[in-house]
Amino acid sequence: MANPTLTALLLILLPAVARAAEDAPAPAPATTATEAPTAQDKEKLVQYFLDTPTAELSPDLVPEFLSIDADELPKKLRQPFAAKRLELYTLKQLADGKKKGGVRMPEADCAAPKDAKADSVRILKMAGYEEITDDEEHFVMDKTKCTERDLMCEFSLQVAVVKAKKAGGSRKYLFLYPQDPIFALVGQYREQGRLRQTNFFGANAPVCAPHQ
Repeated sequence: MANPTLTALLLILLPAVARAAEDAPAPAPATTATEAPTAQDKEKLVQYFLDTPTAELSPDLVPEFLSIDADELPKKLRQPFAAKRLELYTLKQLADGKKKGGVRMPEADCAAPKDAKADSVRILKMAGYEEITDDEEHFVMDKTKCTERDLMCEFSLQVAVVKAKKAGGSRKYLFLYPQDPIFALVGQYREQGRLRQTNFFGANAPVCAPHQ
């Protein structure tokens, strides 16, 4: 189901939309009052979203794009579709977060937003997420006073656990979206390591209030 507020959020996040729509008209919506979109219509719409920079997408087509069932698409389009869908929902999550201000108050048992999460390393990378290390995650947790669950609920932290093919164990991957305000802390940590300094100025990032 498409989120009815996502179009409005994209209009705020992507100021170039209106201008881009005039310069490069998007395909007309596939649905009408009398007919449902065909499989070909859906493929064309997905291909438009994949070929067009996010800042130039037509917001009017976002609800229709998000309503598409990935299983109805050709196999070659399913992962790219999932990645673009994740990107759009992540932008919505970050926009919602800005409204909460600099202090977040997540519940101890908060649930990470389903639509803005993925467990596939490939899809996360395709969606624009960047992998971070355990040390970088711990640094962010220390600076924000957020638990790992808090970072998943309130920010864009993604945790993907991939089973090893031979050893029978698993590996944990951590990802953050570069536009997330707490990603500045990752940049700070990396700069500290490069300069071998400990008195680096802290990034101005949101923090989590103590759990009640």
